Amino acid sequence: MVLISACSTSQETQPARVDIGVDIKPGEIRTFAENPNAEVCTQDNKPIMRLFSTSWCPHCKWIKGRFDTVMHEYISSGKIAAYHWELDLEDDLLTEAKEGAVPAAELELFKQFNPQQSIPTFVMGCKYYRIGNGYESQNNLDAEETELRSVIEKLIQEAGQ
Repeated sequence: MVLISACSTSQETQPARVDIGVDIKPGEIRTFAENPNAEVCTQDNKPIMRLFSTSWCPHCKWIKGRFDTVMHEYISSGKIAAYHWELDLEDDLLTEAKEGAVPAAELELFKQFNPQQSIPTFVMGCKYYRIGNGYESQNNLDAEETELRSVIEKLIQEAGQ
């Protein structure tokens, strides 16, 4: 069983357990929901990946390093655009600059995909999204990375790169 782990300031109940196993293979997408009618959102013809988190959330801390490493790899190769918005610090952790504010359009996108505004929230290419971590209950960062890469590769393909 896998519990999608997320932090919330509301009194909402947490998602039910979903049996997805942990033997995920490259190309599989199991824990991300798909918005099938959505166009892939791009920046300079590259799909945009986003993580919304906070500095105090233990679930955000769990995924932070692996997410940032994977995003930097794809950004460096010129395949994607990406943001890791740490909402309480109003900073994009994928840049060296201290932004000091999360753009209003980014906050609206966060609210669109996650009206309860719990974290972490992943919005990948405006087509795939997930609230919480998919493999944290097994402490399996490798499975998280495999699925992140599967989503990214699919979006790169859909964006026509």
